[in-house]
Amino acid sequence: MGRLTEISAVLLCGGQSERMGFPKEMLRVDGAPLAVHMVRRLEGLFEKVFVSTNHPAYLRHLLGVSVLEDEVPGAGPLAGILTGLRRCGTRQVFFLACDMPTVHNDAVQTLLDRALGSDAPAVCARCGGAPQPLCGVYAASIAPAVEQAVQQGADRSVQSLLGSVGAQWVELPAFGDVDAPEDLAVLGEVFREVEPLPVRRAPVRRLGGAPLEQDTVAEEWPVTVLANGVRLATVLCTPTALRELAAGFAAYLGLLNGRSGLRSVAVDYEARRVRLELEADEARIRSAVQQLVSSACGAALHGTLPPPVDIRGEHADVRVSRSHLLECVRGLREMAPVFARTGCTHQAAFSDGQRVRIFYEDVGRHNAMDKVIGRALMDGVDLSSGVLVSTGRLGSEVVVKALRQGVPVLAAPSAVTAAAVHLAVRHGLTLVGFARASRVNVYAGAQRVRDA
Repeated sequence: MGRLTEISAVLLCGGQSERMGFPKEMLRVDGAPLAVHMVRRLEGLFEKVFVSTNHPAYLRHLLGVSVLEDEVPGAGPLAGILTGLRRCGTRQVFFLACDMPTVHNDAVQTLLDRALGSDAPAVCARCGGAPQPLCGVYAASIAPAVEQAVQQGADRSVQSLLGSVGAQWVELPAFGDVDAPEDLAVLGEVFREVEPLPVRRAPVRRLGGAPLEQDTVAEEWPVTVLANGVRLATVLCTPTALRELAAGFAAYLGLLNGRSGLRSVAVDYEARRVRLELEADEARIRSAVQQLVSSACGAALHGTLPPPVDIRGEHADVRVSRSHLLECVRGLREMAPVFARTGCTHQAAFSDGQRVRIFYEDVGRHNAMDKVIGRALMDGVDLSSGVLVSTGRLGSEVVVKALRQGVPVLAAPSAVTAAAVHLAVRHGLTLVGFARASRVNVYAGAQRVRDA
C-alpha cells in the first residue's frame, strides 16, 4: 500500500518529561534525535506529516516537515491533538506520541484500515486492555469537543475525552514507551545505537528562595579520541554526538579535510572512547599531537601545523545581514534542550545565510563548534558560503577552527580576543562579536555584513 493521502499524521512532541529530565523527542539514537527518526518513519506511510510541540525551536532546523506550535501551551497532549485537527487539512488525523517508537508499522496499518472504514470519532490502540490514546486516528469533526476539554482545564485527560465522544478501541500487540531513564532500553529494541542521557538528577540543598531537593545537571564525560590507533586527546564533553566531536577535532588538527579523508568512526560508550580511521598517515598524526598544548578551555595549537586557510580573495560575494546574525545568535539558546534544563552548555550553529542547518550544544564551547564542523564534514555540507555562530567568546582557537573550513563569517554574542582579531584580519575572516540586542561589533571583514 502506498502513502496515505486521506489521513495525515502528527507526531506529538514537547511533553514536560519531568522523570526523564530531558525532552524525549531529542534523545539521540542512531546519530539523530528520536523525533527525526519518527518523522522519517511516518513519511513512509503518510503523504502529509506534521509535528506538534510546545518547543518548536528544538526541532525546526532538524525536520523537513511543518512544525506546529501548540495553540494552547501547557495543556498537555490535548493541545497537540487540537492543533493537529485544526491545521492538518484532512478529515482524519493519525496521532502518535514521540515516545512510542516500538509501535510496529503493521499495528499502525491496522488502525488506519479500521478508521477508513469507520464513522467513529476516534479509533485508538489498546494493549492488554490498557488504552493507548496517543496512538490513534481522530476525526477532525471532534475539534470542538477537544477545544472544550482544553478550555475547561479541570480534566485534560485524553482518555476522558475519548470516553465522552465514544471512541473505538482496537486491541494491538503490546508496545513500550519511554518515560524515564530506566526505559531507555526500550529504544534498544528499535535502534542500533542509543546515546547516553546528557543530564541527570542530583540532590541539592537550596539556601534562600523556594525549597529545592533535586536539580537537573548536565553530564560531563572524559572522552578519549584516537586516530589510526594514536591518542589525539581526552576531551571533557557532553556525551552525545561523539562522532561529530571527534571528526571536528581532527579537522581542527588539520588531519581531516572533507568526508573522503574519514574512513570510519566508531564510538565505545562504555569505554568512553572514539576511534577514527583517517587517510592521514601515522607520522602526520603524531606530528599533530606534538603541536597540542593545554589552554584555559580546550586544546591549542602551536608550531608547524598547516596554517589556516586564507580566504581574503575568496567568497567576496558572501553577504549576511545584521538582522540575520542577531536572529541566529538569539536562537542558539532557544534551540538547546540541555541548556533549557541545566543552564550549563554552550551552543554553536551553522547557517547557510537563510536558516540554521546544523546545531549542537556541549558543556565546552570548543566542543560545540567541533560538533558542528564534524557534522558538516560527515554530511558533505559546504561551510564556505555561510556563517558559524557560537555562544562563547571568540579566541584564536575558534578562529582557526573556522578558517580551516574556509568559513567567511564567524559571530558570537560574546567578546573577541586580540589574537582572534589578528588572525581574522590576516586571513580575511569576517569576525563579529557582541551580537546582542540590535547591535553587532565587526572587528574584521566588515564588507560582508549588511546593515539591514
